[in-house]
Order: sequence, then C-alpha cells, then structure tokens
Amino acid sequence: MISLLYCGNEKVFKGLLISALSIAENTEEALDVHVLTMDLREENPAFRPINTAQAKFIEAALQKENSESRVVLHDATELFRKMMADSPNMENFYTPYAFLRLFADEIEGMPERIIYLDTDTVARGDISPLFAFDLCGCDYAGAKDFLGKFFINPRYINSGVLLLNIKQIRKSGLFRKARMFCATKKTAFPDQDAINRLVSRKCFFPSRFNEQYAVRKDTVVRHFSKTLRLFPFFHTINVKPWDIDGIHKKFKTHEFDEIIYKCLALAEEFEKQHYEERQTI
Repeated sequence: MISLLYCGNEKVFKGLLISALSIAENTEEALDVHVLTMDLREENPAFRPINTAQAKFIEAALQKENSESRVVLHDATELFRKMMADSPNMENFYTPYAFLRLFADEIEGMPERIIYLDTDTVARGDISPLFAFDLCGCDYAGAKDFLGKFFINPRYINSGVLLLNIKQIRKSGLFRKARMFCATKKTAFPDQDAINRLVSRKCFFPSRFNEQYAVRKDTVVRHFSKTLRLFPFFHTINVKPWDIDGIHKKFKTHEFDEIIYKCLALAEEFEKQHYEERQTI
C-alpha cells in the first residue's frame, strides 16, 4: 500500500481527485490517502474545509481501481490556530493551507513513510518506485526546484512532491522548527524556505517524479506549478490541471485529457448529487 498526503480546503477537491485518481490508474498498489484540512471560516468565509462527503467520493473513485484503497480525513484546525494564528505569513500569495503539511508529524496515525503531493500534480506513470526510494535516514527527499536551483540555491528543493520520513522528522524536530520559522519570519515561500533552510539531511530523487517545466519521456509526475517563460517575452504561467482549456493553450498538450475530463465529469456528478440533496432538505 502506498501512503499519500494532501492538504487543502474544499476548493482543491477537483485537483485532489485528479491527482489521486491519476496515481491510482498508474499503479497496481492500493492507496492509503491522508488529507489534512481545517476550518478557517472565521478568518475568511471562503476557507471551508474539505468535507467528509468529498473524501468519501474520492475514496469510492479510488476503490474502483483497487478495492483496498482508502481516504482518511484529518482536521488540523486547532493545531494550526495554536501555532500560526499570528504568523506574518498569513497574508501571502499562498493560502494558509500551504502550511498544513508542516503539521503531519503531529497527526495521530500518520504513516512513518508518506509521499506528500500538491493538488496540482498529475501522474502519468507508476509512483511506487518513489515510495520505495531509499531515504538513507534523511528527513525527506525531493526534486530540485526548477527555478530555485538557479535563483536561490543549487540544492533548493521544490516542496510540491516530497517523500517524508515522519519518524525521522519527529526525531530531528524539522517540522516543529519549520512551524516556528513560519510563525515568526516573513519570507517569499515560507514553508518551502523553512524545510530547505532548517533540514540537516535531505535526499534528492530524480526530477521525473516532480517535473515542473514540461513532460519528458520518463516523467512520472507532472507538477503544474507556477513557472516562468522567457519567450516570446518574459512572463509567468500559472495554469492548473482542472483548467483544461488553459492546459491546451499554455502548454500545448493533450496528454492528460483523458484523466482530467474523467475527473471533471466526476466532480460535476458530485456537485449535482449534493445540490439535489440540499434542495430536498
């Protein structure tokens, strides 16, 4: 069984569905999916947690690929508020949910080895070799950040896909230190900066498990992170998998059409079901 970790609020539902189901369709292994969420509607009405119905719907979709797959939902609201309520990074380009992965070591029942993925990732190959990657006692393994390795540090890791050694992280205190860093210091990429700066030992896995620029022949996970293009003029691209028209226009690819269209149809089915349920209450 492959353990996966996602974080976010109810707005990441489509992305989580696309990412998890694309992984399920490319491996024979069952998936043990853990989802960290929190209810921050007091801070922002839009910050609604991923709900049980969404988690169960994703679980049912995964079980069509492997009946042993499961989705476990974890509420980290109180943990987050206790540490991060006064963080200078609460007002940031990223939502507060970007910090949730830093609480994985505090969650009861969290597997000791788990792959964290952003919800803008799509698999096109078997992720099981990544899950089996030799961590050599390191806190985590990751791929170099496509831009950060040039502009920040040659060893700067992108945090969108990480193989986490939770047992070692608890021992080293990495996430505890990272939470404190994010709670007190304002930085451009707070959680990513923290795990890069504070880690004592980290491993590097091949970029095919977190390809941030374009699909290559050996790409296993395509990460649709924000990136830069120099031609025909200097500009940024920030298109996510659920924006299928944007994927076609900006990246000139139809490679992920089948899984994306499938998941968008499933998401529409979910919304229709729950709209009808709300109307009958």
